[in-house]
Amino acid sequence: MPTAHAAPIAERPHASWNTCAVCASRKVCLIGTLPESQLSAIAPLVREISFKNHDRLLHEGEVSEHIKIVKLGTVMCSRRGPDGVQRPVALFGRGHVLGKYALVDHPNALDAVGLSAGRLCLLRVSDLKDGRFTTSALLNSLHGIMVRSFAGLADWSQVMRQRGLQRQLHASLQLMGREQGQGIVRIPSHVALAALLSTTRESVARTMGQLEEAQLVRRVDRWHREVVAPFPEGGNG
Repeated sequence: MPTAHAAPIAERPHASWNTCAVCASRKVCLIGTLPESQLSAIAPLVREISFKNHDRLLHEGEVSEHIKIVKLGTVMCSRRGPDGVQRPVALFGRGHVLGKYALVDHPNALDAVGLSAGRLCLLRVSDLKDGRFTTSALLNSLHGIMVRSFAGLADWSQVMRQRGLQRQLHASLQLMGREQGQGIVRIPSHVALAALLSTTRESVARTMGQLEEAQLVRRVDRWHREVVAPFPEGGNG
């Protein structure tokens, strides 16, 4: 699993709600889908911060003071198992909300680290719990975010139950494409994929080549792939 370090605070305030209005992630964002009257009131409270590969963005067991909405980039979430070992469980992208359980007074269930350069939108939990903002629209949006988060964790759980590394890697690329909202996927390092799939980076590199040779995946460049065909039923994994 990638070694995490503390995230830098390279931040800038939102100048106005127009920043949210033109955001490419608005349709999958906790606050981006709110009515414009409410969005215009909340948006000035948003701060953007940048993160880098391996920055630790969330601490399991802590109650967050901020929620962090992924605007750009990929994060790896992990959880400590019954044996006390922290293991990766999922990759998430734009629209995913880190620290959301603090809105219902619960600690974080996961750790999260950056797998790429990216940006987060920060909101203080105390601001969102202000009576002016706890409207039915915000609660509905929060419930939708939680449902998508649970479904995403279930999808990643299914990946590990597929037979063979080819199927697992193919399915992982599909899920990453969904998280990134585009067909051409920005892939993390082979080390990160190996940690997620409980294998070696050499096996990931070899299997990626096999998927490309089988014309199931197209290599765009070193860091980008495109899934061009579904995995065949009955195909070797």
